[in-house]
Amino acid sequence: MTDVHELIVTFIIVLYQIFLVFRSINPLKKDALLIILHNFLLYYVINMFKHLAQASIDSDGPVNTFYYVPLVYEESVALGSHRSWHEVLRSSSWQFFEVLFRNHLVLLLPFNLALLVPRCKLGFISTLVLVSNFVMFVCFSSAICQLVLSNGHAHSLRLLVILSLGPVCQVLLVCRLLVRMWLSQWIVV
Repeated sequence: MTDVHELIVTFIIVLYQIFLVFRSINPLKKDALLIILHNFLLYYVINMFKHLAQASIDSDGPVNTFYYVPLVYEESVALGSHRSWHEVLRSSSWQFFEVLFRNHLVLLLPFNLALLVPRCKLGFISTLVLVSNFVMFVCFSSAICQLVLSNGHAHSLRLLVILSLGPVCQVLLVCRLLVRMWLSQWIVV
């Protein structure tokens, strides 16, 4: 029983230390790190949407069309496979969104490295990341609207969760970073 108590106390101390480290980060960098974290978590939200779209046409199976992402143990599927795909997932805007998302994840690496460099002016790379986030917001929101238009309100509660965890959270984080940049007069190089 004492081992369980020690484990709980250790867990609480570790969480508190993480909280203190996170609190000590510059607010501008903290918002940028939140955008990076959300962009990695967006992968799972996108897969939730793809599973929902496939379930709406009674087509089960894996929907992972992205390249390798850690902690995903799902069989990869090519879009040209024999499975039937929902019309939303075959649209050109969705194809563009998937390509943009893959390239956006690659763009986060220099953004993350630039955050670590002290007194680094992230103007150019942050502009690319923010514009990419806004375009992904528009594409993902339009795909959700297309799914609602094609299927009605059958899965509206699950779509509401996907919408709030995906595009809405994304645009709020991007706007928050933009406001901090403007308020702190972050000069673009």
